[in-house]
Amino acid sequence: MSAILFDGGRIHVGDGTSGEALLARDGRVAAVGQRDDVRREAGRAEVVDLRGGVMVPGWFDAHVHFVWWAQQMSRLDIADRTTLEDALDRIASYARGLPEGAWVLGGRFDKNNWGRWPTAAELDRVTADHPAVLRSRDGHSRWLNSAAMVRAGITRDTALPEGGAIFRDDRGEATGVLQENANRLADAVIPPPTDDQMLADARRGQTESWRRGITGLEDLDQFLGRSPVAVLARMRDAGELGLRVYMGIPHARLADALEQGMRTGEGDEWLRTGHLKIFTDGALGSQTAALDEPYEGSRDRGILTVEPGQLADDIAVAAASGIAVAIHAIGDRAVHVALDAIEPTRTSAPQLRQKIEHVQLVRADDLSRFGALGIVASMQPIHATSDRDLADRFWGPERTAGAYPWRHIAERGGRLAFGSDAPVEPIDPLLGIHAAVTRKRPGDADRWHPEQALELGEAIAAYTSGAAYAMGAEHERGTLGVGMRCDATILARDLAAVPVDEWPAVTVTGTVVGGEIVHSSGLG
Repeated sequence: MSAILFDGGRIHVGDGTSGEALLARDGRVAAVGQRDDVRREAGRAEVVDLRGGVMVPGWFDAHVHFVWWAQQMSRLDIADRTTLEDALDRIASYARGLPEGAWVLGGRFDKNNWGRWPTAAELDRVTADHPAVLRSRDGHSRWLNSAAMVRAGITRDTALPEGGAIFRDDRGEATGVLQENANRLADAVIPPPTDDQMLADARRGQTESWRRGITGLEDLDQFLGRSPVAVLARMRDAGELGLRVYMGIPHARLADALEQGMRTGEGDEWLRTGHLKIFTDGALGSQTAALDEPYEGSRDRGILTVEPGQLADDIAVAAASGIAVAIHAIGDRAVHVALDAIEPTRTSAPQLRQKIEHVQLVRADDLSRFGALGIVASMQPIHATSDRDLADRFWGPERTAGAYPWRHIAERGGRLAFGSDAPVEPIDPLLGIHAAVTRKRPGDADRWHPEQALELGEAIAAYTSGAAYAMGAEHERGTLGVGMRCDATILARDLAAVPVDEWPAVTVTGTVVGGEIVHSSGLG
């Protein structure tokens, strides 16, 4: 039997109690409490010194695009380019280093920094003969060059997909920008990665996740080609997979999932079927989130990407087969539509852990429906602090006073599960916890609508027990109580004893999955 004694710091159990030491045996918590009591039970267990830090339940990212994030690490990144000219210079340098015929992929561009949308003609100048498809930072828009538009068959005569947008000039010619469902035109022609590339990405992503204290995640990628499940299964079978992964089902794959008899939660301790991911709207950054009232200074209310009746039908069909949903809904109109569509399943399939993702703007009369219907609010705290300027600009102060409403949902009985939405934001729960408690970015002087802030324990719970509940795994993970799987994150300093402005600089010194230390940096 393998046994490890964690000592020399505080154990944040996650049930409102703390301990001085924890004993893990055969992957589960065998004892936690007073140091002397736990030591007596430990026998000859290996001893790990926490060195004055804190051990908390393992952080679980409840919403991440793991495949996209892992791929993005080796692709072009222009997220930090604050002018279009700087971005074009970076693209030109990147393209020059590519072999002949290779695609220019990646991006993470933010047109809000540039003051306007870019064009294919501008991208043509710096990409030579390489086809180029670049994603916006929020993932809801694509920027194509002319070569990519040719491959995608996009012309002045291309029909507009329902729930999408193709930008055109005064002559009716496509300018090179797609949004929402129109993105599929570009995504469908991008060459898929090889199995070896996918494996290398997954390994790199796992290592980087461990470094940030992540012990598990739900991947809500919208893959069009081969599912990454086979690569993750290959890692699991080789004993390499050390993250607890739930692989979401893209909406476009619903028929396949039903035919294969897939059910949310089925699988083993490492790899399980996740939620059916459905988009109801776009995003704030692209001004495509579906709103009840127009964006400030415009008549635009965003894009509802799915017809409400179709949404309700698909959710009902999925629920009847044991598939839970994770519905992307950012604007208040989209959140309302999502709540209405899920509501009948609370009677027909009450056992399913239904989720709504993002939930950034909510009608006042919809806030209590999360608790009343048992629908998980799967949110990303860092979005609030990262997006605060855009929200004030496009939604206005009256609406932003109730935006990103963690406190309002929680105090009305709603369950919170937190994640990162990486690569839209960093995959770093510590930054998310800081955002949830402070409602400000590191370095900001003022807190943004602090009435929606959470306490430290509540924020940690949303990344641990709340996320476990969302996956139907609260009896296995989410706390460090006796009998639970020993998945844990170890920090160099106890956040409860550290000034809040210093939290972002606190390091993850250890990540533990199934009682094994998979990442160590400064443990004794």
